[in-house]
Amino acid sequence: MTRETRFAVQGPYDLALSLASSQRYTRISRGDEGAFRAGARVDGEPTVMEVSQVENDPPVLAAAGTGGAQLPLVQQAAEWMLFGGLSLKPFYEQVGGYPVMERAVRRLRGLKPSRPPSLFEMAVTAVTEQQISMAAAYQIRTRLVEAFGDRIPVREEEDGEPTYYAFPEPERLAFVSKKALQGCGLSGRKAEYILGLARGVVNGEIDLEGLRDLSDEDVRASVTDLRGFGPWSADYILVRGLGRLDCVPASDLGVRTVVGNLLGDGSRMAEEEVRTALAPFAPYRGLAAFYLLRYGSIEGD
Repeated sequence: MTRETRFAVQGPYDLALSLASSQRYTRISRGDEGAFRAGARVDGEPTVMEVSQVENDPPVLAAAGTGGAQLPLVQQAAEWMLFGGLSLKPFYEQVGGYPVMERAVRRLRGLKPSRPPSLFEMAVTAVTEQQISMAAAYQIRTRLVEAFGDRIPVREEEDGEPTYYAFPEPERLAFVSKKALQGCGLSGRKAEYILGLARGVVNGEIDLEGLRDLSDEDVRASVTDLRGFGPWSADYILVRGLGRLDCVPASDLGVRTVVGNLLGDGSRMAEEEVRTALAPFAPYRGLAAFYLLRYGSIEGD
């Protein structure tokens, strides 16, 4: 990958820190220099994207892609996956004066979330993570991608380079069997949910890309109307997939636990208690929860 494009992103930003916080649960790999590598589809073509940080203040990234991927489209995909347009400064100002949050943002300055390159992958991710750990769900998705995704050749593979895959398209998953999906570790119900999602996208009954133009409430209504997708899935897709950073999956066990530990009396909070505890951080309540989850994992180490 010799050709690259360089572009500024909203700061502050620390790519290496951001990758370290998510690499155990995503298909993004982190190189020795803190570089991002991931399989994705760029203009429909399976591509290995590589992104590195070349300047810190202001932050500048360099992006490249394998094959004939057009660099402007590689840049666009990288900006989407890494929340390049998100400025953290207003969030840091919003949480000022709250000791726990101030410690969290001081320790994690420049941390941003990452997300899958497509809303279809985001929706499948939400299904796999229902009621199990993110680490276990990641293992299931890895098997799913290796079984049904597109393998992307990389010339350096013989030197120990990992194998990269583009996530299977709806057209591929719509025509696999329920048994084949269960072979990846999915329960029967979750296999049915993914099949229904993929088939709905293929036949035009489900428009995931159209969610981008809807209000938060309309997104919730549209997502919860899908079989297998409840309020937790809707809020998870809103905050992570669509970048609606005031949305919180407040029923999430991990969120309830960490918010109770760091903002409460140490006991796990109820869903409404989580919403009350995070209320001062609007319009960044989802981002605040993300920081608390990462900060709580560091404090617990």
